[in-house]
Amino acid sequence: MSSFLNVLSIIGATVFMIFFFGFCIFIHELGHFLAAKWRGLKVTAFSIGFRKIWGKTWNGVEYRIGWIPFGGYVEIPQVDGDGAKVKDENGNDIEIPAAKPLDRMITVVAGPLFNILFGFVLGTVIWITGIPQDTPNLKEIEVAVIKQDSPEYKAGLREGDVITKLNGRSFNTSWNGIFKEILTTVGPVKMTVRKKDGSVQEISYVPAINNKVLPDEGVAYPFFLPKLPLFVYPDEGTPAWNAGIRKGDKILAINNEHPTSIKEFELMIDHSKGQPVTILIERNGKEMTIEGVKPVPHEIKGEKGIWQVGIVYNPTAEKLSAIEVRKGGAADKAGLKKDDIISKINGEVPVPANFPVIIQNTAGKPLKLEIIRKEPAGKVETIELKPDFIQYYTIGVQYAYIAHPTPWDQFMNTISLTWKSMRAIGYSIGKTVGLTERQTTVKPKHMSGPLGIGRILYRSVYDGSLIQGLNIVVLITFSLGLLNLLPFPVLDGGHFLLALLEIIFRKPIPEKYLNPISYAFVAIIIGFMIFVTFYDAKRVIGDFMPKKPAVEIPNKPGK
Repeated sequence: MSSFLNVLSIIGATVFMIFFFGFCIFIHELGHFLAAKWRGLKVTAFSIGFRKIWGKTWNGVEYRIGWIPFGGYVEIPQVDGDGAKVKDENGNDIEIPAAKPLDRMITVVAGPLFNILFGFVLGTVIWITGIPQDTPNLKEIEVAVIKQDSPEYKAGLREGDVITKLNGRSFNTSWNGIFKEILTTVGPVKMTVRKKDGSVQEISYVPAINNKVLPDEGVAYPFFLPKLPLFVYPDEGTPAWNAGIRKGDKILAINNEHPTSIKEFELMIDHSKGQPVTILIERNGKEMTIEGVKPVPHEIKGEKGIWQVGIVYNPTAEKLSAIEVRKGGAADKAGLKKDDIISKINGEVPVPANFPVIIQNTAGKPLKLEIIRKEPAGKVETIELKPDFIQYYTIGVQYAYIAHPTPWDQFMNTISLTWKSMRAIGYSIGKTVGLTERQTTVKPKHMSGPLGIGRILYRSVYDGSLIQGLNIVVLITFSLGLLNLLPFPVLDGGHFLLALLEIIFRKPIPEKYLNPISYAFVAIIIGFMIFVTFYDAKRVIGDFMPKKPAVEIPNKPGK
């Protein structure tokens, strides 16, 4: 059953990717087409998809369908500004006059405009339904943990510090928004920090690549993590709701244990084995105790549970060491002790990051562990460990923090992110060629071409949800519209600029000056597409490779 559902998820995500990737381009070309027809320009072809497999001419326009369903194109010879020869319905050459500059300006702007309008339409859907985000919006960030050899720590940031300003500005955004701000900062990141004693300190540091997080990308993910509130949103009729928990309640403790993350909270629920639990919550600033919350079994993507051995370990360490052994767990029953090192599993040296996969692949079969004891020091023993099957349980709560950004907010956020990203990449190139000393970890290889965009669309739906996929579509269509307005040859903005210059100087730019520039930009664009496609392909291949944990918790063991 789980395999069937997974196949359906793959099919659905693939259809979504193909349709919306193509539609973002189609809507762009439709804008050009409608504007050209309105202004009386000659349109020779309009295609849905590429590599024609069918075509029919009507009113002088050949309407085509291509077998490559990614977007489309429209042929408007007069947009180049000169007269041109085209063939009529009988195949004869006919001369068409150059279009007026204003008509060309309206035609080329219509494509990006349709992208932006499409973004506002989808943005309205997201505004109404809401979009899940990684954390609630934070106006201050309390540092939960920080790696001691990190640039942030060396600059003076400590556990318990509260960050109130970033780069001199107050903020109200999610943790992902904070990450993007740090990532796209050129030069030092500046923080205003409130210390535990109430004093305020300004710290400054140059972000460094964090190879433990997004290792394939090599970007400056922070070496600290925030202390995040754990809010829950129960649906009516669920165990949580029936027990008295309400939407927006903040979880403080479960059976007197304090969860520090959603994952830890869910683990506590799973280990209840369906027995009623007592949950301490905070509501409207007041603490309340909710007793008798009875978890019920449930499935995650068709799976009823997970195999576990009951140890805490560091997934980023070189050796697999039992930092903690849970009492009553499979490891405890097998005789594993705290600080024992698991040197071999079934005769092979384990990689800590792959330990969960090893456990799941056993499907409950016993494992032979070769362990190196802490006491007596260095003693090697062999034990047999049989993983426990932990049934998934739930109390019926959601953890997603739902944001309702207006379409205008989404548009302005896209402009801000596009500008910051392009600026950072520009400085990165400048530093490479020796034009600046300011640095950033954002590089041209982090940009995405069609393959990368398709990958992002696919994963947004497969790993997330339909609304998260639509959110990516909004970002793509806004970006497509904005980038095409840049005043560079070949792009719509370049055509607009040429038409504007023709109005100003009352004559078109001579081809002997224009053609070499256009050819150079075509060569640059082709080279750029090859470059980004290479890195996009590496990411796609990497999706099928074994993964290390996506996020490292500095100075704190993994589970």
